[in-house]
Amino acid sequence: MAENLKILAVGDVEGQYDVLFNRVRTINKKSGPFDMLLCVGDFFSSDPAAEAQLESYKIAEKQVPIPTFILGPSKQEHCRYLQDLKGCEVCTNLTYLGDYGVFTGSSGLKMVYVSGKEKLLTKPNENGFTMEAIKSIEVQVGNSSAGVDILLTSQWPKGVENLAAPLDCGNSEKFGSSLISRLTQKIKPRYHFAGMEGVYYERLPYRNHEVLQEKTVHVTRFIALGKVGNANKLKWIYAFNIAPMAKMPALKLNEQPANTTPCPYINTLEEEETEARKEALGNQYFYDVSADVMSGNTRGNKRRQNIQGRPPRPPPKPMGPCWFCLSSPEVEKHLVISVGEHCYVAMPKGPLVPEHVLILPIGHYQSIIELPEEVLEEVEKFKVAIQKALKAKGKSVVFFERSFKSPHLQIQCVGVPSEKEDLIKEVFIEMAAMQSINLDELPPHAELRQVVPAGKPYFFLELPKKERFVCYIQGRFPLQFGREVLSNKDLLNCVDRVDWKNCPSSKDQEVKETARFRQLFQPFDFTL
Repeated sequence: MAENLKILAVGDVEGQYDVLFNRVRTINKKSGPFDMLLCVGDFFSSDPAAEAQLESYKIAEKQVPIPTFILGPSKQEHCRYLQDLKGCEVCTNLTYLGDYGVFTGSSGLKMVYVSGKEKLLTKPNENGFTMEAIKSIEVQVGNSSAGVDILLTSQWPKGVENLAAPLDCGNSEKFGSSLISRLTQKIKPRYHFAGMEGVYYERLPYRNHEVLQEKTVHVTRFIALGKVGNANKLKWIYAFNIAPMAKMPALKLNEQPANTTPCPYINTLEEEETEARKEALGNQYFYDVSADVMSGNTRGNKRRQNIQGRPPRPPPKPMGPCWFCLSSPEVEKHLVISVGEHCYVAMPKGPLVPEHVLILPIGHYQSIIELPEEVLEEVEKFKVAIQKALKAKGKSVVFFERSFKSPHLQIQCVGVPSEKEDLIKEVFIEMAAMQSINLDELPPHAELRQVVPAGKPYFFLELPKKERFVCYIQGRFPLQFGREVLSNKDLLNCVDRVDWKNCPSSKDQEVKETARFRQLFQPFDFTL
């Protein structure tokens, strides 16, 4: 088991040396010992009183209580407090890391640091960093077998609040750095601390991999800290424990907290290329993997669009007869319960229970991830309506889809007694494990089309408590898996109805069951 290090991090000190070190001394005595103190943002101040304080530490009149590491200044006038801008000791226990680089401690803890702000072409003589510095770090980290534990930057990354709580201090698009965003996306630190904006902001952890498309890796936690001793009493000191990732078991390192979001910088690496193409193409017909960036759409796989407003394409034509395209003569229309603009609800052949229906697109689509926005929105409206209808009968609803050996999208909607709601997840996971089926839980903000490539087979499950799971199908997969689990004796107790082909009904029976559900559904049917 790797030994945890106890670390303190603070925001801009700006010459408040006594306030900082007195507070650290108190915390260290009460909750320590702490191994180190990390300072982000501007550390120095030209104020005469601050200079006098700093001098008292340099001549050992006062002591820095624990090993302290600082970043370089963003202001040119503060460079005079450092003997060497590439890195030096300011006084005992106070170390300036340098303008940028990688620092590995004796414990194995690896830190990356970037001082100052991103340099502007209009102000080339200011302190800060350029793309050259960022690429240098990327090379150093890329050549290392271990990852990065902590990233220290003065400036915020641009776009860090995407997919998370908004900022009280404005928008990071205005004060953040796209180079820091790029670096963060490349090196994937476990913790990222920043300062300079005078606010406290702790973002939800975010993923550093594409679910089901890439190997699971650790999450990143971004924390911005306020200025030391600020009058608004915003949090400016942060204590945490961390074990060097090089010494951690992969299972523990790569744990994904329940509130983890997708990466907020998903388009950072493509921004410049996309903008160049956008400018070159003007108002031409545009479609590529970056179309979402240009259209402002956050969903993946959006249909091809004409920027001048051409209407969306109709759904593809089936290759042969389809039992589920509503316009097809093969459809058994006596099973239809409700018809919307883009979707319809129908009874299935051989339902598991009377409260078992299907949501299907009117046009020919094979899976959820192929659906245009307007169709997907109506699917969700039907799901909500079905949930309300069955809730009135004391039932919760399980939704599942098998996009495998199925020519037309069928979303199965099955009512389960509400008192068994807490059992559903347990039974699904247990029976999946028995058949070596991997059910991966989707994060709350992720969409199915973000984690499953178009054309790839999958099984999708949505439980009553909004927990969603997906299995990326490779090779064989039990076609009746969803029905098999729900028919289990602990849930619906109808194991004789696992295969719909073994549940024949006459047309008269089907007509009666359809009419019965239509009457139940009618008060909640938004199409009427």
